[in-house]
Amino acid sequence: MKFLPIVTAFAATAVMATPTKERAGCVATSYDQIAGTKGCSTITIQGPFTVPANKKIDLTGLKTGTTIKITGTITFAKGTLDENNDLVTIGGTNIKVDGTSGTFDGSGPLYWDSKGGNGGVNKPKFVRLSKMSGSITGLTVIGSPVHTFAVNGCHGLTLTNITIDNRGPKFALGHNTDAFDVGSSSDITISGAKVYNNDDCLAVNSGTNIVFNGNYCEGGHGISIGSIKAGSVVDGVLIKGNTVVNSANAVRIKTYANATGGKVNNVTYSDIAMSGITNYGIIIQQDYTNDGATGKPGGAAPITNVNLYNIHGSMAKKSRQSVYILCAKCSNFNFQKIAITGNAAAICTGISPKPMGC
Repeated sequence: MKFLPIVTAFAATAVMATPTKERAGCVATSYDQIAGTKGCSTITIQGPFTVPANKKIDLTGLKTGTTIKITGTITFAKGTLDENNDLVTIGGTNIKVDGTSGTFDGSGPLYWDSKGGNGGVNKPKFVRLSKMSGSITGLTVIGSPVHTFAVNGCHGLTLTNITIDNRGPKFALGHNTDAFDVGSSSDITISGAKVYNNDDCLAVNSGTNIVFNGNYCEGGHGISIGSIKAGSVVDGVLIKGNTVVNSANAVRIKTYANATGGKVNNVTYSDIAMSGITNYGIIIQQDYTNDGATGKPGGAAPITNVNLYNIHGSMAKKSRQSVYILCAKCSNFNFQKIAITGNAAAICTGISPKPMGC
């Protein structure tokens, strides 16, 4: 009889200890603890802490329905990894990432040398979403070495209220800091993002049913379809209610002249506001290369069924054309309510009948 309280107390302690231990194992407060959380249904990555140079965060192979909460600042020390590496990879089915109180800092200014992914020091890409469905909400990403989010092989994914901010003293040197690159994916929605970068705000390279809605883009190359290379197909994109400020372009579709098997079809840009555009308000080109436009368009990747509605705003003082089209094989362009003020007359070649704005 005298031992019962002791046994009872021990049993109660044991029952309480198990969930406490499980919760502790699902919270990572340092880089070394992250691998141990992968069996958890709810994972917390809690900064501040630094990921050592040349180390990567792997959040693939997670349980279906896993929730990941990111808090504080996770800083990635500068290393020597190149663009064939991603500092963060996330994948899995119905994964929910809550980054409302979290920041990834890629130490971008320590890499930036004006060459981006085309030379200079090695630069890793930042965040790869690989074969992921689910959502990411509220994450802040600063200092992207190159390409910020690569959305690859994802189906059924929503990205909401993400901030990408590469501003600072070395901003002009941060080339190829694309915000969202989408490839081989479907049913992707990106909304409420605030992007301050030095390349495409969005680049849809292949995929279907892509929505880009209510985003703010500043400092980059515009909201793009492409660049389209051989075999890349984009079919079904809605880009609506976005603002593009102090950027090279606003609306952009770009294909390589020799992109055999490529195609762009059923693309709509609607309610796009622009200001301070230095190159083109609207540019659709079939002569793109990574080294610059050739001036010789090719129709290997036809561009069809492009709808532009309520595209408005102003160009910078020394800008190029408000509308520039250079096509070899384009058809069924429907433009309405195009109102872009600028200094240079529109140039539209290779499209008949010419759409509004030309």
